[in-house]
Amino acid sequence: MFRWLAGMSGEPTRGERFARAFDMALPELADMLLARLKHEASVERAMLLVAFANIRAELKINRSVEKSYATGLPKTYAAQGRMLALQFDDFPASRPEAQSVHDIHFRRLHHFFRACVLGAMSERAHQESAALGLVAHVWGEYVASAVRITSIAQQSRIWSEDETDWFAGDSEEEQIRTTLCAIVPGFLWRHDAMLQMARSRFGVLASALSPHSHEVV
Repeated sequence: MFRWLAGMSGEPTRGERFARAFDMALPELADMLLARLKHEASVERAMLLVAFANIRAELKINRSVEKSYATGLPKTYAAQGRMLALQFDDFPASRPEAQSVHDIHFRRLHHFFRACVLGAMSERAHQESAALGLVAHVWGEYVASAVRITSIAQQSRIWSEDETDWFAGDSEEEQIRTTLCAIVPGFLWRHDAMLQMARSRFGVLASALSPHSHEVV
């Protein structure tokens, strides 16, 4: 996963090197995601969607509680990703056996990290009003893989029932709509490129998505 990051020099730990992904300029971040997407199986894309759904829910909770009693919690995908990246220190590249011993933990971390990278690119594109066509393309590829989530929920040991119940009992068409309405960051529905993608690829109209455009994660 993003192996070239593991070879970056000048940082003392593996986790800190991975965290540097969130300091990249938008074009670099987009190139990294596109390179990954070209070689990613649909089941891997669906795993990312499960991770993204749960990251997004956590960020919403963090934002809701901060004003009342909690401070310092990550409130953006980039901030969450930096925090998660540090956990790669538990799986040093020099000790591949650590990754196999804690296989489920490592794979979960892998999917959550990837989800944060996608979220960070989405945040950056929204803030800069740039590369939105590319972001729409990337999201379209991931959304199309939502139809694999039911089989993942039934067969995978990585996710708990609570983590996959976003899609429980849904038909393939409903899983696509759930992903568009409940998983894709709401702020992206302020942009025409995303609305056009949803309509042309999945037949979902702007009227179904615009109500979510006020959301900040």
